[in-house]
Amino acid sequence: MPKDYDYGSWVTEMDAGGLLLYFGVALSFERKDESMENHTNLIENNQLYHVFQPLRRLPEQGKFGYEALIRSTTGIDPDALFQGAVEQNRLYQLDTWSIDHALSSFFFSPVTQEEDELLFVNIFPSTIIADAFPLFVNDVRRRFRSFVHRIVLEINESITEEPIWNNPVFNQGIKNLRDKGFLIALDDVGEGTTTFRKIVEISPDFIKIDRYFSKELSLCKKKQKVIRLFVDYCGYAESILVLEGIEREEDFICASCLGVPIGQGYYLGKPDRLNV
Repeated sequence: MPKDYDYGSWVTEMDAGGLLLYFGVALSFERKDESMENHTNLIENNQLYHVFQPLRRLPEQGKFGYEALIRSTTGIDPDALFQGAVEQNRLYQLDTWSIDHALSSFFFSPVTQEEDELLFVNIFPSTIIADAFPLFVNDVRRRFRSFVHRIVLEINESITEEPIWNNPVFNQGIKNLRDKGFLIALDDVGEGTTTFRKIVEISPDFIKIDRYFSKELSLCKKKQKVIRLFVDYCGYAESILVLEGIEREEDFICASCLGVPIGQGYYLGKPDRLNV
């Protein structure tokens, strides 16, 4: 976040001098190359949007919540989108824009206003430790006051941000979020940077097991033992286990028999826009 900034209106626009407004924060930067212009144009031209993938209770498949997933009308891969933001030193701006847009799209939709399902939104560790983040959080709480208890901040796995997990500011930031009423999820557990130590230290409300463990789960005794281990741990730690990537009926049945309470994957529902 640049040091020199002013607070403006809640619109996103670009003037000829390269002034971009994100969430009321005016940010000035030089237009260095075409990729930077294209990146900001995605927001300016309303080419970014969110789809929502259901999370369902097992085994009855009742709706539990949704995960918001960013998409582009240009077809750019989400990983490439965020990697471009990293290279342009704009990850915080894109991440907070994505969070705000996902919350607005979901909670201000007539489809979900009268429901009680949770919304899982992804967030990068570097966003949590950013100087401007507390101001952003306070504004989110103000605008989504009646929905805060339904917001699950799902911490993204990123090898490049692994050192942040050991930063005391990061752990304090998570504590502050929980104190303000937000729920916390660890994503892709079993893959990437999340360790058992981090699970114990953070004590998340949700532990999302990587899709690797759901693929052919019914055929792999070792994977079944790992899942059973997490089921037992979550029951003791009062965390809720979510198994990602369930794509086959036999794996869904196996996960249900192992005691997995919440599932996510194409078998249970594909990502889609909200139907009004």
